[in-house]
Amino acid sequence: MAEVVQRAEVPEEDVIDLRQIVRILQRRWKIVVAVPILTVIATLGYLRTAPRIYEAISILRVQPSTQNLALTGLPIPMSRQPQQIDLKTIERLITTRLTAQEAVRILKGRRLKAIERLVYANSTIHDALKTARGRVDERERLEELAAEVLVKAVKTKTIEPDLVEIRVRHPDPELAALGANSIAEAMVQRFTREAQREATQERRYIERSLKTLEEQLRNLEAQIAREKKRLGIVDIPEETKALLTSLRTYELEWHDAQAQRDAATAEVERLRQQIEREQPIVSVDVLKEDPVFKQMRDQLAALELERAKLLALFTPEHPEVQQVEERIKTLREALAKQARQLVKEREVAPNPAYQLLYQQLVTAEANRFAAEARLQALSRFLPELRKRLEALPENQRRLGALLRKAQAAEQVYTNLLMRLEEARIREVTKTGDLVIADFAAPPHEPVSPRPLLSLAIALVLGLMLGVMAAFLAEGLNETVTTADEIQERLGIPVLASIPKTRSELTHEYVLDLMASRRSAAEAVRSLRANLKFLSRDKPMKVILITSTAPGEGKTFLATSLAIAWAQSGHKTVLVDFDLRRPQVHECLGLENERGLGNFLVGAATLEEILQKTPLKHLQAITSGPLPPNPAELLDSEQISRLINDLRERAEVVILDTPPILAVSDTALLVPHADGVIAVVVPGQTLKPMLRQLKEQVAIAQGHLIGAVLNKVAPPHGGYYYRYYSRYYGESE
Repeated sequence: MAEVVQRAEVPEEDVIDLRQIVRILQRRWKIVVAVPILTVIATLGYLRTAPRIYEAISILRVQPSTQNLALTGLPIPMSRQPQQIDLKTIERLITTRLTAQEAVRILKGRRLKAIERLVYANSTIHDALKTARGRVDERERLEELAAEVLVKAVKTKTIEPDLVEIRVRHPDPELAALGANSIAEAMVQRFTREAQREATQERRYIERSLKTLEEQLRNLEAQIAREKKRLGIVDIPEETKALLTSLRTYELEWHDAQAQRDAATAEVERLRQQIEREQPIVSVDVLKEDPVFKQMRDQLAALELERAKLLALFTPEHPEVQQVEERIKTLREALAKQARQLVKEREVAPNPAYQLLYQQLVTAEANRFAAEARLQALSRFLPELRKRLEALPENQRRLGALLRKAQAAEQVYTNLLMRLEEARIREVTKTGDLVIADFAAPPHEPVSPRPLLSLAIALVLGLMLGVMAAFLAEGLNETVTTADEIQERLGIPVLASIPKTRSELTHEYVLDLMASRRSAAEAVRSLRANLKFLSRDKPMKVILITSTAPGEGKTFLATSLAIAWAQSGHKTVLVDFDLRRPQVHECLGLENERGLGNFLVGAATLEEILQKTPLKHLQAITSGPLPPNPAELLDSEQISRLINDLRERAEVVILDTPPILAVSDTALLVPHADGVIAVVVPGQTLKPMLRQLKEQVAIAQGHLIGAVLNKVAPPHGGYYYRYYSRYYGESE
């Protein structure tokens, strides 16, 4: 069961919680602060050198289209139903090159220098002009480049329901305003020309029709004259003339009745479609004998009636319809709020919108029936008139037919003359569906760059980048940084944190240090106390000191810890098992002619290699002459006998060993020790190597009791050590 729990806890070692994030930011605070500062400085440099961009805004308004007047009895193909122009279409047309070229022509007619300033303000365009000079005409090239500048500088924005903003950005505020106004005028002129083009086409069509009718009238008049001359009469009888006039009048009425019937039929179909979307009755909540509610209900009915009338004229998306619907919605909410406080009853009432549409449908049906009845009556009456005309003598009938054709042609000709004048007037006065609602004025404040916004964005972005850089640096950093990291990742406690001291480790310095109240000495004494606490359940007499790599201060720690034990009155022996680079004799100022190497080869006894130190309770065994085969000597029975003898002679035995990952000497000594202490240097000891140290101790069947942080800088030394060194201790 313990195995299962241990395996379940392993993945949690890599989980980053809030405390880890805070610690990472604290360790990398320089990056977190430096990146925003650099970002703000770079932004300030950009703001100082970036060109100021100004934006000018002109506004176009889309007017509703009006229906072209149609000729009576004459099919004109240009006549069509009015259609509202889509604002998106206007936006797209504004940004076209054709509109920009028209705007440049407008600028050219007013200020020629404005085109040159517009082009020369853009360095890229100016360079292109210099490159093209000599191959094409400079003036034509200048206008093309000016149009290109406008196309790139113009932006649009729609404002419902019928406004379009033209936004032009340029470093020169005056040119920005000129560009926006010229584009607005170009759009108005473009739509005006298109509208006038329709009137021109209508005028030309009427003129061609008039020429044809004039030819027909001349031919008819010639035929009538020849017929009168042949018959020898000056005019036809009054009876025949009256019959011809009646026939022409009723034929015109027949065509008019047919047109009215078709229009009424279309109106009936439209109303039927609207009626299908309405309900004949609606359910409403009413309050009995409540004058306030009755007044509100009457207002609601009036609004519903107004909405129905508007729907008969406009679409549901029309602003007036939307406004009425908003008022209806507000009034219904007020009704609901009022009704919650009183007793309500449900009753059914006619839908006023349905009733109005139904009345309009009845009227349209009546108009259609009347037109059909009139058409049927004329259809029965016209054949009788034609029979009476056929009953006339041949000479009168033939002359009457010619006169009837001539009268019809004259009437059409008269109508065409009137329409021709109307078309000519429209051709001159016709305007498009666009009007300029507001001209652009030269702006006073630039829209880009915006210092406050840019600095705020730079600061936020810098903070984000700083945090990301801090986590990136933390992720790329393979060294141990804090005690918490050792505890969380390796599962071993940190027994002490020893502040960084001087690099020279003479025996006087170590002895003087441990005789003082400096923070480093107190940290070693704290380590001694922690080891005592760990020895309560299981005594630890033999303590092995090692590290992952050379230069991490294991000899200094072993020496100072042995001195601390001796200072507390415990018989202590310090053994230098580093048979490759020994340093214990230097730290304590001892001779190194005889030592551990002599004992292992049988050239000396234990009593001969034990040396006294300046401290009463401390003895030391130095390395002695360095043997050629340290690993073979340490892997012998002599080591077991030596450790056992030292256990009997002393209360604490400190073993100074080489780095466990560098050579195999330390791994051979681990089984003989009661506990192993790993020396870790923040910012120097690699995490993978520390993990390998733990695994190596486990393989050697040793007991890794904890780690000691050595050479800890003030930010990592902890508050207590810094406080102690300032208040209780002595300066380093």
